[in-house]
Amino acid sequence: MSASLFLQNNGNSSRLEIKGGRVTLGRHPDCEVCLKSNTVSRHHARITVDLNQQYLLEDLGSGNGTFVNDVLVKGPVILQSGDQISIGPFLLEFSGDADFENGQHEGLLTSYGLIPSLKTVSFRPPDIDKSTILRATDTNGDINQYQIKPEIKLKAILEISRTIASASDLDSMAEKVLEGLFRIFPAADRGCILLRDPENQRFMPKAIRHRRDDDQEALQLSRTVLKAVTDNKTGVLSADAANDERFEHSESLSTLTIRSILCAPMLGRDGTVIGIINLDTQVAGQMFSDDDLELLMVIAGQTALSYESARLMISHVEKQRYDNEMEIAARVQKGLLPAKIPEVAGYDFFVSYEAARAVGGDYYDFIQTDDDLIWFALGDVAGKGVPASLVMSRVCSAVRSTVEFVTDVTDAVHRINHHIDEAAHDGRFITFILGQIQLTQNEISFVNAGHLDPLLFDANGSLRELTAESPSVPLGVMEDYEYKTLQHQLKPGERLILFTDGITEAMNEEREQFGIERLKSAICESKAGASELGTQILNAVKKFVGKSEQYDDLSLVIIGRDPA
Repeated sequence: MSASLFLQNNGNSSRLEIKGGRVTLGRHPDCEVCLKSNTVSRHHARITVDLNQQYLLEDLGSGNGTFVNDVLVKGPVILQSGDQISIGPFLLEFSGDADFENGQHEGLLTSYGLIPSLKTVSFRPPDIDKSTILRATDTNGDINQYQIKPEIKLKAILEISRTIASASDLDSMAEKVLEGLFRIFPAADRGCILLRDPENQRFMPKAIRHRRDDDQEALQLSRTVLKAVTDNKTGVLSADAANDERFEHSESLSTLTIRSILCAPMLGRDGTVIGIINLDTQVAGQMFSDDDLELLMVIAGQTALSYESARLMISHVEKQRYDNEMEIAARVQKGLLPAKIPEVAGYDFFVSYEAARAVGGDYYDFIQTDDDLIWFALGDVAGKGVPASLVMSRVCSAVRSTVEFVTDVTDAVHRINHHIDEAAHDGRFITFILGQIQLTQNEISFVNAGHLDPLLFDANGSLRELTAESPSVPLGVMEDYEYKTLQHQLKPGERLILFTDGITEAMNEEREQFGIERLKSAICESKAGASELGTQILNAVKKFVGKSEQYDDLSLVIIGRDPA
């Protein structure tokens, strides 16, 4: 046998498994359940498991006492599923794990978060859940199906619509709806609205209301009623258990204080139950009618429509804000790229950068540190979007701060790799090429850190890859990796082509990749300089892709030396 405690605080419910034969609750850090509040004693209460596998709760002489279901604990109390334990400002609900799993299966919480301004909500224990369903009203989403008087229906819809319009957010909307329901249904003594949490698909209370201020009793909901509402998507009118002959001799009758219940589902546009409205009476003999049920169904439909519309509007506003932020981020990222490419006599440069999303993880750079030396860089951060762009900005910063005072390419890459590895970018690695051009000797030196091999296209039309003797690892993988430098003297008419895998892995509508061979063919078909060659490569990629969406960031850098 196993059990759990559900700690309710600020609208959230945390599950705490009871492990072992003893669990202490209190303010002291060594307590298994630590409740940080000055109104909680250091060792406040204890739960133990006896030989019969029953869970016993006892108060440990606390200053403010321990309560189970609002009753002060004076001696050991046997806990039952659904029992609510009050310790200072904290509310915990005890549940056998089997009951918890059943509650999950039904799609309902066994514990609802304690909202400080509201009364508590819980399920009635199964042994006293004797609600009898008098009527279940089906729904097809058409409010005209209900046969109540048109003037009453119109008045109710106008009342709720006016009430909802005064709500400032989704949370206050539920409060406003309940406020209106208490005016429309004068027999209602208590009510609550539950909304389905989109993350865990369970129902959470968003509003609870008691007509009488002196009514301190926790609102207990019927599993029988809620299951009928959620499973069948029907509105339910419950029976008055006190007048039902089947319960005349029930031992639990004295504890069954609810006389009549109205419960209706809030159906979303797709027909799913997005919420539940529950009303009940407390006065014996006072019951809701069939007309009340149909009227509540009308109101529930209007409320669901208004709630979803408001939620969509909020989503739309949030998306607009996100889009605006992404536009700003895109401008910032473009600002990290070089504002202009160096203009050097005898050389021709081409660059292109296209992010698959608003921002991307590709990076290129040209930095001229003196008249005779130009640094160039090309990188590809694993992944796309915002996370990759943040790493890309870190790489950009590391490159520019390093090449300003380092002259050796290998030393520069070692320093950048150490900086990236030390930053620990959530396991993201960066394939990277860093090189420099000695303009007087026309010599190119570069380090390839796990990136695609550059292509060298000479004046005679031959194409080859500049490959190291052994492959190297990307940045951010191994801190002390020894990178090697490759050197090549760029001859007149030669072009060095660097690219990211966004080019070779570009896909057409048949999910076929552009590939390295098509790239080589596009290069060999051109006899132009770097600028024209870059444009022809990009045109070939776009023609191949057609109408397919860009899958990855795409970058292309070409360094060309003019013909003799």
